[in-house]
Parts: sequence; structure tokens; C-alpha cells
Amino acid sequence: MSTDDWRARLTALIEDYRSRPTDVSKDRYQRARDWQAELDDHGLAAPAWPRAVGGLDLALEDLLDYYRITSAAKVPSHPCPLSMILAPTLIAHGTAAQKDRFLTPLLRADELWCQGFSEPAAGSDLASLTTRAVRDGNDYVVTGQKIWTTQADRADWIFALVRTTPLEPGAKRSTAGISYLLIPMNSAGITVRPLRDISGAAHFAEVFFDEVRVPVSNRVGPEGEGWSIMRTSLGHERATAFLADEFRYRHTVDRVVALIVQRGLADDPMIRQQVAGLEIGVQSVAQNGARALAAVLRGQDPGAVASVNRLVKSEFEQCLHALALRATGAAGVLDSRAEGAFDGGRWTYGYLMSRATTIGAGTAEIQRNTIAEKVLGLPSSRGEGADESAADHRRAAAAAGEPMTVADDDERELRAVLAGVLKSAVDPAELLDRARAVDATDRELWSDLVGFGLPALHLPTAAGGGGADLRLLCAAVEECAKVLAPVPLLPAVIATTALHAARASEPVREMTSGSIIVCTTPPWHEMSPHPDASVPHWDGMTLRGEQPLVSGAPVADGFLVLARHDGGPVLVFADRRPESVSVRAQQALDRSSTIGTVVFDGTPATVVADGAQTIRVAARTRPIALLALGADSVGVAARALHLAVEWARQREQFGRAIGSFQAVSHRLADAAVAVEGARNQILGVAATISDSAGTDAIPAHHDPDLDCAVDLAVASAIDCAVTSTESCVQVLGGIGFTWEHPAHLLLRRARSNAVLAGGADALRDRAARHLLSTKR
Repeated sequence: MSTDDWRARLTALIEDYRSRPTDVSKDRYQRARDWQAELDDHGLAAPAWPRAVGGLDLALEDLLDYYRITSAAKVPSHPCPLSMILAPTLIAHGTAAQKDRFLTPLLRADELWCQGFSEPAAGSDLASLTTRAVRDGNDYVVTGQKIWTTQADRADWIFALVRTTPLEPGAKRSTAGISYLLIPMNSAGITVRPLRDISGAAHFAEVFFDEVRVPVSNRVGPEGEGWSIMRTSLGHERATAFLADEFRYRHTVDRVVALIVQRGLADDPMIRQQVAGLEIGVQSVAQNGARALAAVLRGQDPGAVASVNRLVKSEFEQCLHALALRATGAAGVLDSRAEGAFDGGRWTYGYLMSRATTIGAGTAEIQRNTIAEKVLGLPSSRGEGADESAADHRRAAAAAGEPMTVADDDERELRAVLAGVLKSAVDPAELLDRARAVDATDRELWSDLVGFGLPALHLPTAAGGGGADLRLLCAAVEECAKVLAPVPLLPAVIATTALHAARASEPVREMTSGSIIVCTTPPWHEMSPHPDASVPHWDGMTLRGEQPLVSGAPVADGFLVLARHDGGPVLVFADRRPESVSVRAQQALDRSSTIGTVVFDGTPATVVADGAQTIRVAARTRPIALLALGADSVGVAARALHLAVEWARQREQFGRAIGSFQAVSHRLADAAVAVEGARNQILGVAATISDSAGTDAIPAHHDPDLDCAVDLAVASAIDCAVTSTESCVQVLGGIGFTWEHPAHLLLRRARSNAVLAGGADALRDRAARHLLSTKR
């Protein structure tokens, strides 16, 4: 059966399914099994599996479409998600006989699976497991206990980790000597004892093994290699499951937002902040998941970003259900099964069950340990692995703050080349020089960056730009921010974008030749059709007025000025060279930038846009201007994280590195999660804008949904920059509070960016108002 026409076949099958009456003689679980079997009959059940094992082997964008189609249609999902954890493990490590035997019934939900990892004394710490499997001829004899085993009461099989090599005398844990077995749940010697959770339901159980015989042929992979094989399970689980989760969460968040409107809570500013937080959570899960899955499809280990997303997802679910329960009002005091429970008790039940998200499959604390040790290279809080993993830890620490996955070779090459240029060109000591002039900039570095294609990297080549997509511009801005490049890149990016949107080709050409042009009023906020007296006045020939706090003004060669004319807005270009322009430079909080007040006193100017066109230019420029500021904030946060991790590995207190203390390592793990989430949101929205804009580089029309996504991504970036730089100073301690250490330079820039954008809370409020308006 051809897989090329999957979209048409899937759509037709869904339309047929939805046209049928619901078979009320079957429960929801059985209907889901039937649907899964029907998908398999039509060759549509395994979108990500290789074709050799019956899958569609879809590329990332097609996978997104597949889940978008099935989620929008609200057809049943696979009734046994644990099967989708086992499947990639069998595909990667199983024998041909195992694949033939298990994959098809697993996919069709003809056989259901449960997972036997956790034990009473080995929950998140799986290396402490004690369930043993002793070889006896062609069998293993398994004895021990598993716990928290979801669906154990209805599963046909269990995939389990067992110890085939005993622990060394005196040892309490080891990842060596663990094997991966497939065990029939109807085997003699297996006892299942259900456990009730806090909702009152019995979703999981204890499973006891009393000398259960399991054929050696049911072992996956070599004996003793179960630990590394298990990582395949969890890595693929966290990469592929989050892709489907995005659409499931999208539906649930929409329901919660509608509930908030229904309950009259949309005007509560605190509620709006939480609504924005939910949307940020959905976008973070989506963008992190897309990058993790892209790594899987390239044959790479998604471990780092998948671990990050696991933590993001678990805490997001708790916030989601807590807000939903808050919206139910007084009915929130009723149990989910009580008569009169709001919405059938859905939100009360969801809230109670969400408490498990930061416990199961590794607690949130263990996830932070994993991120701190495996991703950031910090020493173990348990004092383990100091010798055998020292090299790995050094490599991880060196990469702290860098992207955990990179979308493609273009982005990888751009980052590498630009980082090389910047490393040799920027000296932080110059920024720390107390005698540094307030109007200082690095013209030589600016020339190098212009040669690289900045600040017009994202503009079409026909307009003099670099022809790259907006995502690459954001990556370039991030790299420049990491080293605090003392050039007016952000103001110049905004100006080139606005000039291109206004079709002012001559000033753009000047900028691509090295001239610095800045906007006196960046388009952070919606422009009024009736500007007040705070902006300069244009009389049709010349400009008069004063514009304070203009970023880049002291080093600018020209200005793009928002002025008023006949009661309306006008956008004009003014050259700095006439004596009628003066700039009073001031000391900026961000010592890598310049700022000043610009005074126009009869300055000749050229109209770039007038009236309604001015408002359209500002609206088209705003998302790109904000994304550039967000990318700059991510770069600052990434550099702060790197400095803090480097210090936490080296600095010792109480006889060990401070990075081994969980108070420090978890703080840095949270910073890493925030940086990666903000980065992926910025780059993801940038890619969406590039796709929608086509060859013009800038969206042709104002899109409120896109503006909302931009606001939320940039709010995340601003917040992570402030918290990461503050954490950096805190982790560094006294040394971080000295003028000589560059940490405060990053803090200054992070705070400046927050002020320029009007604050993350304002961006979130604007986005939340839009989200709530769509449900009224």
C-alpha cells in the first residue's frame, strides 16, 4: 500500500468514521481499540514508524499535520500509550522474530502493555531495582515486585527491567547488569494487586513475581544492557508523545479559556496572567517537542531537550488544572463524583490526577537532577560518577546555554561562524572600563557584522538583504547578545525592517553598506492614529521636537522618526548630518549599548509613510522587532547560565563543588529549562512568520493570532533573561557582586530589554486579552 497519499486516505477514513452512529454497546475503551485496528487495516496507524515495520515514516511537518488532523477530528487516541513507549525500543533493539510477533498486535491494540520499571525501593532511582532474573537453561526465573504499574489489571504483557547480574557486595545501586524482558501477564507466579490513587480510582497496581519463568528469547537486546535500552524507551516517549500532547493540550487549554469567559473571570488581571502562562506552556511543549522529534528523525538522541520537556509538561499540567478548578468557583468544594459537581467533576478529577505528573516516570526533582548532571555537566549531588563521567561533564558544562538541538545545518553553521568572529572581537574588559565614553561603539565590529549580512540578514536579496529566514536572524542576534557585542544591532534590525515594510529602498541600501539608522520610537506597542505632542512635529518640510531615550542615537547616522502631521502619524527619515540635529548622549544601564535624547530643530526629512500607511508599517514591523529583542534576551540568558554553571563546577564550599548542592543545581536546571523553552518559542514563531511572509520577509497583513504568539514568546524570553542573570549573580556570590565580573553587564542588559518591551507582564496581558476575546 502506498504511503504517499496518506493525508487523503486519513481524511476520508475519519470522515467515514465520524459519519457513523456511536456504538453504545461498547465502552469508550473498546471503541478506541476498534478505531486503532481500523487505522492499521488502512496502513495509517503508525505515522512515525519506518516503512519496513509497517509505518508511514513521515517527516516532521507531515507528522505535525497527522496529529493536527486526528486531534481536530477528536477521534480516539491509542488506548494504551505505554505501547508507544515499547514500540521504538523493539524497532531499535528487537530481533526480527520479536518485531514480527509484537509490533502488529501492539499497534492494533489487540494486545495491551504495562511498564515494569518502578519498585518499592526504586522509584525514580531505577538503578536501585532488585527484581532479579536468574538464568535457568532457556528461561529466566524472575522474582521480585514492581509498583505504580499503570493498566496492570488489563494488560496482556509487561516490559520490565530486571537484574540479571547481582550487585557487588556492599553496593546498593548500579546501572550495570540490568536486562530488558517481555513477560506475559498470564504467566504462573504473577499476582496483580490494584492500588487506589487520590481520586479514588484504581489506575495502577503492584505486580508480584514469584519464580516466573520467562523465555530467554523474550529478552530485548544483550543481557545486562537493559539500562541503555530503557533510555531508548524514555527518549522516544518524551520526543514523540509531546508532539501529540501539543494538540491534546491545545484542546484542553481552549476549554479552560472558554470556561474562564463563561464564569465571568476574563476581566481579572491575575487570571489573565495565568491564561497567558497556560498558552506559553502549550507553545513551549510544542516547540521543544518539535525540536526533540526532529532530532529523533535525524537519528540523534533527543535526551536533553526531551528531559526538559518532560519537566515543562508535568508542571504545566498542574497549572492547567489548578486554574480550571479555580474557575469552577464554589463548586470546587465538591468531589468529582458528587451530585452537582461542576461539568461532571471533570476539573476536580483532573486537578487531583495532575498531582501525579510531577511524580510518575521520574519526579520533578529527579528530572532537575538529570538536567543538572547530564545536560549541564554539574557534579552529582550523590557523589557518583566523578571519575568515569568527568569528560562528559566537562563537555556538557562547556555547552551550557547552547541550543540542545539545532534545527538544521544552516542554523548550526551560522552560529558556529558568527561565534568565532565575535569571540575574537569582543573584550568584556572594555565594557567594564569606568572611563568608557557613554557614546562608545565598536565600528570595526559593526563593519564585520554588516559584511556577515546584518542587520538586514532577513530581508530579500533583491532589497539588499541576506535572503535568510527570520529564524536565522534571531539566531544571529542571540549569538551577538551572548558576548554583549557593543554595537546597535537591535535598533538597526528594527529600522531596516520598518524601512523595508515602507518600501524605502535607499535608506536600506545605506544600512547594508554600513550606515547606522535607528528608530526614535520602536514599534513595541500599537500605534495611535492620533499621536500626541510627545513626538516631533513635521510641517511638510522639516522636523521639530525632542525624542528622549532613543536606543543607538549617539552612534546613529540617521533616524527613522515617528512624527505628527495634521493630527495624524507620519514616518520620516532624517539624516543626522545637518546642524539642525543634536544628540545628548546619556549613560545607559546596559553598558554595551548607547542611548540619548535627539533634538530636531528644523531638520529636513523625507516622508517614508503617511497616515494609515504609517500604522500598517508599524504593525508589520512590530512582531519582528519584538522577536529580535526576545532573541537578544535569550542570548543574554544563555551567557548567564554558562557563567553560573562554569562557576558552580569550580567553586568549592564545605569540601565539595557548590554545583553538587541541589539548591544550586536545581536553580540552574530551572534556568536551563527556561532558556531552552524561550529560545525554541522565539525560533518557532520566527519560522512561522517566515513561512507566512514568503519571499517578502515581513507579513503582508496584521495577524492578531501571530501577534499573540510573538507576545508570549518574547515575554518568556524577557523573564528568562532576568531570572537567569539574577541567578547567575546569586550563584557567583560575592564575586558576582563585584564590578570586575561581567555578570552585572548581563543583568543590566536583561533589565534594559524588559523596560524596552514594556515588561513581560504587559505582553502577557495583551496576549491573554486576545485569547479570551476569541471565546466571548
